[in-house]
Amino acid sequence: MTPNGKQWSSWLDHISKRVCAVPGVTAEVHEPQGLSNRSPGLSIHWDTTKLGITGAEVSDILYNTEPRIALNAGGGRRAKSSASTQTGVSITAYVMSPGDEKVVADKLYAVLSQPHPPKPPEQPKPPASDLTGKWNVHIDFVSGSAEHTLYLQQRNNEIVGSHQGDFVTRDAFGTIDGDSVKIFSSVTESQHGDALSYGFTGTVNGDEMSGALDLGEYRKAKWTARRHQYGARPGRA
Repeated sequence: MTPNGKQWSSWLDHISKRVCAVPGVTAEVHEPQGLSNRSPGLSIHWDTTKLGITGAEVSDILYNTEPRIALNAGGGRRAKSSASTQTGVSITAYVMSPGDEKVVADKLYAVLSQPHPPKPPEQPKPPASDLTGKWNVHIDFVSGSAEHTLYLQQRNNEIVGSHQGDFVTRDAFGTIDGDSVKIFSSVTESQHGDALSYGFTGTVNGDEMSGALDLGEYRKAKWTARRHQYGARPGRA
């Protein structure tokens, strides 16, 4: 464990104890594994049908209010047929400074303990396209860019598959509602100390997709994707 390891873990323990005081909320600290990992992480989970709020909604609230806090949203969807209602957020300790643990713990507790009236399940619109297949993804960060790949399988409005990044491939899941697309993936904290989540939101138009990318603690980016055309000549789609 790094010289800051015990301090980092104590911060996450403080947050964990605070949020677990909310009925239905569980939390787990993941210690870094391997020489390349730098920091422990904290995963916080709950059921959207019990608390009435998703991990993405909690992440948005904390990011758009002061003091601004960036979290990784752990997915989760409001009740629909065959859709999981388990959701959550995750935190990586190395981006924190002394005293941040109290601010994060108090804001998370306030949001999670506040009553959230149940919202009626939204009826998704018929998909505007079938996203099944391989998609070549271009990501524009604030500084630099990257090429990733999405391998997707669509069944009605549900999407599953995998997201291949620069170094690892992780599971992906999401939804399509009309032409609106949401795809999420994350690296498991127990294996990677830098718990990195991707939240692709945007629209599909034929064989192209584009929109905004939420990287949690790593801020925002823009993305475009084109359906891979097998057998296409170099320089084409």
